[in-house]
Amino acid sequence: MSATDWYAHKSLENGVFWIQERFYESGNRANIWLIRGSHQDVVIDTGLGLRSLPEYINSKGLLGDDSKRKNPLLAIGTHVHFDHSGGLHQFQQVGVHKAEVDALANGDNFETVTWLSDREIVENPAPGWRARQYRVKAVTPTHILQE
Repeated sequence: MSATDWYAHKSLENGVFWIQERFYESGNRANIWLIRGSHQDVVIDTGLGLRSLPEYINSKGLLGDDSKRKNPLLAIGTHVHFDHSGGLHQFQQVGVHKAEVDALANGDNFETVTWLSDREIVENPAPGWRARQYRVKAVTPTHILQE
């Protein structure tokens, strides 16, 4: 399954987008937010990371089509639970709170509360995919948040 199939979005006002993982049906499903800024574009939370969120954002033109616009894209995890931090590894710039740096950098699935089940994924993202194989991939944050 492609990234364009996995995600869906709604455009809100002033360069704010709400993105969802279409085939992850759970009370734990995170809201993914993309905010276009004048100097920095920000993704807040990244979902499970089963498909490429940056690919989706680019393929849908959510950052605009102005070739002169080259804002860096910063992904921020509000916290490192799997449904919020699973896709952080897909971004070059990653921000998390200072208390969660080690858990994310170590790919600690206890700290990321990884408890995904097959029944929550209503369409497999790849042939043979199983929830028991899912892990949050380690990533070293580039931005340490204090508050």
